[in-house]
Amino acid sequence: MDTTTQIPIENLEIYAYADPAAGKDARNKRRRSRQAIVVGGRDWLDRWFWLSIWAGRETASQLKDRILGTQERWSPRRFGLEANGMQVLFGNLVREEARLRFGNIQMIPIYQPTRVEKTYRIRTGFEPVILQGRCFLQEKEIEARSEIAGFPTAATRDVIDAMETLVSRVAPKQQAKASRNQEEDDYATYLRSSGMPASRIESEMAHFKGEKHYSMH
Repeated sequence: MDTTTQIPIENLEIYAYADPAAGKDARNKRRRSRQAIVVGGRDWLDRWFWLSIWAGRETASQLKDRILGTQERWSPRRFGLEANGMQVLFGNLVREEARLRFGNIQMIPIYQPTRVEKTYRIRTGFEPVILQGRCFLQEKEIEARSEIAGFPTAATRDVIDAMETLVSRVAPKQQAKASRNQEEDDYATYLRSSGMPASRIESEMAHFKGEKHYSMH
Protein backbone atom coordinates (compact mmCIF):
# COMPACT_ATOMS: atom_id res chain seq x y z
CA MET A 1 0.00 0.00 0.00
CA ASP A 2 1.48 3.30 -1.11
CA THR A 3 0.85 6.78 0.29
CA THR A 4 3.38 8.79 -1.74
CA THR A 5 2.03 8.64 -5.30
CA GLN A 6 0.11 11.74 -6.35
CA ILE A 7 -2.21 12.02 -9.32
CA PRO A 8 -4.62 14.79 -10.44
CA ILE A 9 -8.14 13.88 -9.35
CA GLU A 10 -9.48 14.77 -12.80
CA ASN A 11 -7.47 11.81 -14.15
CA LEU A 12 -9.50 9.36 -12.05
CA GLU A 13 -12.75 7.52 -12.64
CA ILE A 14 -14.54 7.94 -9.31
CA TYR A 15 -16.90 5.32 -7.85
CA ALA A 16 -18.61 4.99 -4.47
CA TYR A 17 -20.24 2.25 -2.43
CA ALA A 18 -22.31 2.17 0.75
CA ASP A 19 -23.15 -0.81 2.94
CA PRO A 20 -26.04 -0.06 5.36
CA ALA A 21 -25.05 -3.18 7.39
CA ALA A 22 -28.42 -4.27 8.70
CA GLY A 23 -27.21 -7.71 9.81
CA LYS A 24 -24.95 -9.18 12.45
CA ASP A 25 -21.23 -9.78 12.22
CA ALA A 26 -20.87 -13.34 10.88
CA ARG A 27 -17.97 -14.04 13.29
CA ASN A 28 -19.59 -12.49 16.37
CA LYS A 29 -23.38 -12.85 16.48
CA ARG A 30 -23.64 -10.44 19.42
CA ARG A 31 -22.01 -7.62 17.47
CA ARG A 32 -23.64 -5.72 14.64
CA SER A 33 -21.61 -5.10 11.52
CA ARG A 34 -20.72 -1.45 11.00
CA GLN A 35 -22.04 0.64 8.15
CA ALA A 36 -19.42 1.66 5.61
CA ILE A 37 -19.04 4.15 2.75
CA VAL A 38 -15.98 4.16 0.50
CA VAL A 39 -15.02 6.33 -2.46
CA GLY A 40 -12.28 5.16 -4.83
CA GLY A 41 -10.69 6.62 -7.93
CA ARG A 42 -9.26 4.39 -10.66
CA ASP A 43 -6.63 5.54 -13.14
CA TRP A 44 -5.85 4.13 -16.58
CA LEU A 45 -3.27 1.74 -15.08
CA ASP A 46 -6.06 0.14 -13.00
CA ARG A 47 -4.65 1.55 -9.79
CA TRP A 48 -7.06 2.48 -6.99
CA PHE A 49 -6.69 5.71 -5.01
CA TRP A 50 -8.98 5.78 -1.96
CA LEU A 51 -10.43 9.26 -1.61
CA SER A 52 -12.83 8.78 1.29
CA ILE A 53 -13.38 5.95 3.78
CA TRP A 54 -15.89 5.87 6.62
CA ALA A 55 -17.22 3.15 8.90
CA GLY A 56 -19.48 3.48 11.93
CA ARG A 57 -23.00 3.09 13.25
CA GLU A 58 -25.63 5.73 12.61
CA THR A 59 -29.41 5.96 12.41
CA ALA A 60 -31.01 5.38 9.03
CA SER A 61 -31.64 9.11 8.68
CA GLN A 62 -28.03 10.00 9.50
CA LEU A 63 -26.70 7.39 7.10
CA LYS A 64 -28.97 8.62 4.32
CA ASP A 65 -27.65 12.17 4.80
CA ARG A 66 -24.08 10.88 4.77
CA ILE A 67 -24.65 9.01 1.50
CA LEU A 68 -26.26 12.06 -0.11
CA GLY A 69 -23.37 14.20 1.12
CA THR A 70 -20.91 11.75 -0.43
CA GLN A 71 -22.75 11.96 -3.74
CA GLU A 72 -22.66 15.75 -3.63
CA ARG A 73 -18.98 15.89 -2.65
CA TRP A 74 -17.57 13.40 -5.16
CA SER A 75 -20.15 13.05 -7.98
CA PRO A 76 -19.14 9.43 -8.65
CA ARG A 77 -19.77 7.86 -12.04
CA ARG A 78 -21.60 5.08 -10.22
CA PHE A 79 -22.71 4.80 -6.60
CA GLY A 80 -23.53 1.29 -5.40
CA LEU A 81 -25.85 0.61 -2.46
CA GLU A 82 -25.95 -2.88 -0.98
CA ALA A 83 -29.45 -4.30 -1.50
CA ASN A 84 -29.51 -7.68 0.22
CA GLY A 85 -32.56 -8.41 2.37
CA MET A 86 -34.26 -5.40 3.96
CA GLN A 87 -31.44 -3.12 2.77
CA VAL A 88 -33.24 -2.84 -0.56
CA LEU A 89 -35.96 -0.72 1.07
CA PHE A 90 -33.42 1.70 2.50
CA GLY A 91 -31.65 1.84 -0.85
CA ASN A 92 -34.87 2.66 -2.69
CA LEU A 93 -35.52 5.55 -0.31
CA VAL A 94 -32.01 6.95 -0.73
CA ARG A 95 -32.05 6.62 -4.52
CA GLU A 96 -35.39 8.39 -4.80
CA GLU A 97 -34.20 11.33 -2.71
CA ALA A 98 -30.88 11.43 -4.55
CA ARG A 99 -32.60 11.66 -7.93
CA LEU A 100 -34.87 14.42 -6.71
CA ARG A 101 -31.86 16.36 -5.47
CA PHE A 102 -29.22 15.58 -8.09
CA GLY A 103 -31.17 14.48 -11.17
CA ASN A 104 -30.31 11.46 -13.31
CA ILE A 105 -27.42 9.84 -11.46
CA GLN A 106 -26.05 6.29 -11.46
CA MET A 107 -27.03 5.09 -7.98
CA ILE A 108 -27.54 1.34 -8.29
CA PRO A 109 -28.45 -1.63 -6.06
CA ILE A 110 -25.67 -4.14 -5.38
CA TYR A 111 -26.68 -7.69 -4.53
CA GLN A 112 -23.98 -9.65 -2.72
CA PRO A 113 -23.77 -13.39 -3.48
CA THR A 114 -25.14 -14.98 -0.31
CA ARG A 115 -23.45 -18.34 -0.89
CA VAL A 116 -19.95 -16.89 -1.20
CA GLU A 117 -18.10 -16.45 2.11
CA LYS A 118 -16.90 -12.90 2.74
CA THR A 119 -13.29 -13.92 3.37
CA TYR A 120 -13.17 -15.68 0.00
CA ARG A 121 -14.63 -12.63 -1.76
CA ILE A 122 -12.03 -10.34 -0.27
CA ARG A 123 -9.17 -12.76 -0.90
CA THR A 124 -10.03 -13.25 -4.58
CA GLY A 125 -11.45 -9.82 -5.37
CA PHE A 126 -9.24 -7.36 -3.50
CA GLU A 127 -6.02 -9.03 -2.40
CA PRO A 128 -4.65 -8.95 -5.99
CA VAL A 129 -5.08 -5.15 -6.01
CA ILE A 130 -3.02 -4.94 -2.81
CA LEU A 131 -0.35 -7.47 -3.74
CA GLN A 132 0.18 -5.92 -7.19
CA GLY A 133 0.80 -2.50 -5.66
CA ARG A 134 -2.40 -0.96 -7.04
CA CYS A 135 -3.89 0.16 -3.71
CA PHE A 136 -3.12 3.71 -2.56
CA LEU A 137 -4.32 4.96 0.83
CA GLN A 138 -4.08 8.39 2.38
CA GLU A 139 -1.96 8.57 5.52
CA LYS A 140 -5.01 9.32 7.67
CA GLU A 141 -6.70 6.00 6.78
CA ILE A 142 -5.27 4.15 9.75
CA GLU A 143 -8.25 1.85 10.23
CA ALA A 144 -8.33 0.74 6.61
CA ARG A 145 -4.61 0.02 6.76
CA SER A 146 -5.13 -1.99 9.95
CA GLU A 147 -7.92 -4.09 8.42
CA ILE A 148 -5.83 -4.82 5.34
CA ALA A 149 -2.70 -5.71 7.33
CA GLY A 150 -4.69 -7.90 9.73
CA PHE A 151 -6.83 -9.70 7.17
CA PRO A 152 -8.34 -12.26 7.63
CA THR A 153 -8.00 -12.31 11.45
CA ALA A 154 -8.47 -8.59 12.20
CA ALA A 155 -11.30 -7.74 14.59
CA THR A 156 -13.19 -5.86 11.86
CA ARG A 157 -13.39 -6.15 8.09
CA ASP A 158 -16.22 -3.75 7.22
CA VAL A 159 -13.95 -1.32 5.36
CA ILE A 160 -12.00 -3.88 3.35
CA ASP A 161 -15.25 -5.64 2.47
CA ALA A 162 -16.68 -2.38 1.11
CA MET A 163 -13.48 -1.71 -0.84
CA GLU A 164 -13.64 -5.16 -2.44
CA THR A 165 -17.27 -4.65 -3.41
CA LEU A 166 -16.52 -1.31 -5.03
CA VAL A 167 -13.64 -2.74 -7.05
CA SER A 168 -15.38 -5.98 -8.04
CA ARG A 169 -19.07 -5.13 -8.31
CA VAL A 170 -19.58 -1.37 -8.58
CA ALA A 171 -16.88 -0.26 -11.00
CA PRO A 172 -17.20 -1.74 -14.49
CA LYS A 173 -14.29 -3.64 -15.92
CA GLN A 174 -11.84 -1.36 -17.67
CA GLN A 175 -12.27 -1.26 -21.42
CA ALA A 176 -9.21 -2.34 -23.40
CA LYS A 177 -7.65 0.43 -25.41
CA ALA A 178 -8.13 0.32 -29.15
CA SER A 179 -4.47 -0.33 -29.73
CA ARG A 180 -1.75 -1.95 -27.62
CA ASN A 181 0.75 0.36 -29.30
CA GLN A 182 -1.28 3.37 -28.22
CA GLU A 183 -1.29 2.07 -24.65
CA GLU A 184 2.49 1.69 -24.75
CA ASP A 185 2.87 5.21 -26.19
CA ASP A 186 0.66 6.65 -23.45
CA TYR A 187 2.67 4.91 -20.75
CA ALA A 188 5.99 6.09 -22.19
CA THR A 189 4.64 9.66 -22.28
CA TYR A 190 3.53 9.32 -18.67
CA LEU A 191 6.99 8.12 -17.59
CA ARG A 192 8.77 10.92 -19.47
CA SER A 193 6.51 13.56 -17.91
CA SER A 194 7.39 12.21 -14.47
CA GLY A 195 11.05 13.08 -15.02
CA MET A 196 12.25 9.48 -15.01
CA PRO A 197 15.73 8.94 -16.56
CA ALA A 198 15.77 7.45 -20.08
CA SER A 199 17.55 4.27 -18.96
CA ARG A 200 14.90 3.66 -16.33
CA ILE A 201 12.11 4.36 -18.85
CA GLU A 202 13.58 1.73 -21.18
CA SER A 203 13.57 -0.81 -18.36
CA GLU A 204 10.04 0.09 -17.30
CA MET A 205 8.74 -0.20 -20.86
CA ALA A 206 10.33 -3.62 -21.26
CA HIS A 207 8.63 -4.73 -18.07
CA PHE A 208 5.34 -3.19 -19.24
CA LYS A 209 5.50 -5.23 -22.44
CA GLY A 210 6.09 -8.38 -20.44
CA GLU A 211 9.64 -8.81 -21.69
CA LYS A 212 12.93 -9.29 -19.84
CA HIS A 213 15.27 -6.37 -20.04
CA TYR A 214 18.97 -7.07 -20.61
CA SER A 215 21.68 -4.44 -20.16
CA MET A 216 24.53 -4.24 -22.65
CA HIS A 217 27.97 -4.29 -21.04
